[in-house]
Amino acid sequence: MANFEDKMCRSAAKTLMSSLESLHSIHFETQELSDELLTTLSKLNLTEQKSLINRARYFLKVGVDEKALTRQLKELEDKREERELEDIYLFHGAPLVLMRRLFGMHASEFSRLRTILNIRGAGSGRPPLCDEGTDHLVWKTWLHHKQLDERERFLQIADETGLDFHLIWSALRDHIDT
Repeated sequence: MANFEDKMCRSAAKTLMSSLESLHSIHFETQELSDELLTTLSKLNLTEQKSLINRARYFLKVGVDEKALTRQLKELEDKREERELEDIYLFHGAPLVLMRRLFGMHASEFSRLRTILNIRGAGSGRPPLCDEGTDHLVWKTWLHHKQLDERERFLQIADETGLDFHLIWSALRDHIDT
């Protein structure tokens, strides 16, 4: 059985052969193929192309840039964590205006995510107002956690008060800078 590098070389060679019509030396980052070589490749018949593809390991190199791969994996992890945080907010009744403030979420994305998460009806529309005691509790908790970033502050308030984000936002929206 062929090893991973051999399979990747064959795949790259197959892609090279299938894109010869539009391929130019400017498509390569570090190595240029001469126009003469491209012309020769484009004249190969199907059997010759398949034979060349099977010999790809002799003229193609496949490698992995571990640093770049690590960066890409970190970005994917950050995006996953961001999406999970958005889901937490949505499940706990965050209104669109809060999601826009904290995540830059557009109304269509807000609606789409609520539909995907099967969040319907509950928590939508005009938020109920907090009573005065709850209002003061939310504001005190907000001030107590000023060392946290805004997203964490809202999470901490929800955790400590047991309120959903709709109520928390209705208590804070007039008092924090918007």
